[in-house]
Amino acid sequence: MIDESKLAKLKAPESRALSLEDQLKAMPEQQLQQLLRLVESLLPQPGPRAVKELNLESELMEQYEKTKRLMDTCLLDTEVAVNQKAQVANTLVATLGQLVKLQDDLRLQQTLNLMESTLIDVIKSQPDPFKEEFFLEYELKARKAGLME
Repeated sequence: MIDESKLAKLKAPESRALSLEDQLKAMPEQQLQQLLRLVESLLPQPGPRAVKELNLESELMEQYEKTKRLMDTCLLDTEVAVNQKAQVANTLVATLGQLVKLQDDLRLQQTLNLMESTLIDVIKSQPDPFKEEFFLEYELKARKAGLME
């Protein structure tokens, strides 16, 4: 049996709700300013504008934590397909791999800095003519290699 009242509602022209833009246009300026401040406070802060401004360690850790939470959530969800669960797990493994590489790169950089510092200390203990010749040659080679400007 057909409910005539529901059928009438279906046939009636839809009442048009105001669009978001129309609603905003109808607001007083003070209310718009309050909304603007609220929206700005909710938006994520702008990130670095150059690679050198990035903190790769914290970015990778944040990515790892997000992926881990996603994996924990989707593993418990019986409606998520197995291949999607595998994709999340693979992403987590890849992020861990990037973190391990970052740690290795940092360790290597620290070792190289320590080696250079030790070498310079040893050279400083040498006679002045040797030091001067060494540092002149070192600067020349470093410039050619692009290590110095």
